[in-house]
Amino acid sequence: MDYAQQLAFFANILEQKRLVTALEGNASMIDRNAGLTYITPSGRMKLLLQKEDISVMGENGTQVGGRGKRSSEYLLHEAVYRTRPDVNAVVHCHCPYLTAYALRYQDFIVPENCSLHAVFRRFVCTERGQIYDLTAIRVTAFEIKGHGAGRRCQGLAAGGHGVVCVSNSMESCIGLLEAAEGLAKTLWLAGQI
Repeated sequence: MDYAQQLAFFANILEQKRLVTALEGNASMIDRNAGLTYITPSGRMKLLLQKEDISVMGENGTQVGGRGKRSSEYLLHEAVYRTRPDVNAVVHCHCPYLTAYALRYQDFIVPENCSLHAVFRRFVCTERGQIYDLTAIRVTAFEIKGHGAGRRCQGLAAGGHGVVCVSNSMESCIGLLEAAEGLAKTLWLAGQI
């Protein structure tokens, strides 16, 4: 599997779907066998990324490949990978409807009568500043604030900041993020009626 090629491809999709922008948002994938993390570079349009632009990080946190400077959110991605061995893909973004929950410090709760309720129940909102804490505290919500017995958190609203979504693959991570953002928009529209 060519992780850099795949991440460039999926980063393009993220920007096409307006889940990230040139200046905001980042995505990563991990190759656990090789001990390498692939992450989108800082300050670049995701629509234009090629595999050579993807930053490749070694286990010790040094950049070992790619012509782009790693995202400033790299430590968040690494903390998630260390905390959650079931996760192989992370997207951090500022998509407007879910981010509105983060800016208001509210959990995004999926209504029980919604079909997505079977997939996930909420994006837990962290306290202000947790997203920048360089300890495992900033990812505690992924570990302990799951969605009931046997379920682990797949997304959180980073209080005052944005959204983080995790999954075992980038395809499912983007699917979850797109579905959650679409539902958040629908719920907002329903509140206007």
